[in-house]
Amino acid sequence: MHSWMSCTSEIGWRRATARASILLTMLAGAACTEQTADEEEEVITSVQALSTTNGLALNGIALNGLALNGIALNGVSLNGLALNGVKLEGTEFVGKTADGKPVAPEAFLGAIFTGMLSNGQTISLRIDDRVTSTRPDVFLYEISYLSNPKQDDWKSLCGTSGGTPRRAIPLPGTWDYSQKTTTSGMHLPSETSFTFACRPYAIAKCVELGYKPWSDVTECAKPGVCKEIPGTLLHQACTRMLRADYCGDGVPHTQDGTPVDVWDELGIQASAGNEFVFEAEWTPMGARCIEHTRWLGDTSGSVASYVNKVCPSRWASAQPSYDCGGPGSKLRTANGFSVPPLVRSLIGNESALPTD
Repeated sequence: MHSWMSCTSEIGWRRATARASILLTMLAGAACTEQTADEEEEVITSVQALSTTNGLALNGIALNGLALNGIALNGVSLNGLALNGVKLEGTEFVGKTADGKPVAPEAFLGAIFTGMLSNGQTISLRIDDRVTSTRPDVFLYEISYLSNPKQDDWKSLCGTSGGTPRRAIPLPGTWDYSQKTTTSGMHLPSETSFTFACRPYAIAKCVELGYKPWSDVTECAKPGVCKEIPGTLLHQACTRMLRADYCGDGVPHTQDGTPVDVWDELGIQASAGNEFVFEAEWTPMGARCIEHTRWLGDTSGSVASYVNKVCPSRWASAQPSYDCGGPGSKLRTANGFSVPPLVRSLIGNESALPTD
């Protein structure tokens, strides 16, 4: 699959070939987010100061500098009436009315949810639209938030591109957007809250690549000898890869507009077979081994210096007996089948050798 995103086109994940190369194109918040002239009078304004499409940010939501730390699955209302038992099945909402009648997924248009902000405040969120993506089991939602309750002013949660609201994918649980903690960059499971993952950022992008956290993947060493790899772990390995989170500490080491070739041995993505060079193997906890960094430097300085300081054992050169990306790699089913998925190499990627 060959896929790409751009700031001016929301429908970025087009299948042009049966290859896995993806072009992660720059998305500048100021150029892609519309703001009103009376921001100071609003409770919250959608500002995408953290926005990038090549994986620097897990999600593209910043509300006056506040993070959206989960959205409640309880307390949901539709047309002013409370809904009960609301939950996510894949990327579809299901629930019941107060008298026990089921509410179909497509009937959730107009439903109001409550989100929790990082400062403890709450925010109202509304489903305005729902469409299917190129994957029939992945639905894309247009979401707005109540910016000014006094004026009943609703704005796009994920910002806009060319005046068109960007859509989001709902996923169970939340993510730790912090850096340099034991849970940084990790998915945090929850049965009571969920996340709207804005396109085209890392959390949503990995779903559209096929790494769906609600869908486990079967791997077989031979006929009749199979196991399930949790979709949550595949998805987390993907977000580490997109953000070049080598040390698994939530610190990204990539830049806008960086193309990468993504592949696995599970039938989800196949290598494009281009001129790129193998970069790294990825586990849910970061890179298993690193042949080269995507860039020589980033906002934190030298990428190599950072890896040397924080996780030097992850260099392929520090593991001479391990065949990083090669036939003897644990990324291959033949070698890695018995390795626990939490520490197993699940995804590999190639990229151009850095030149700056």
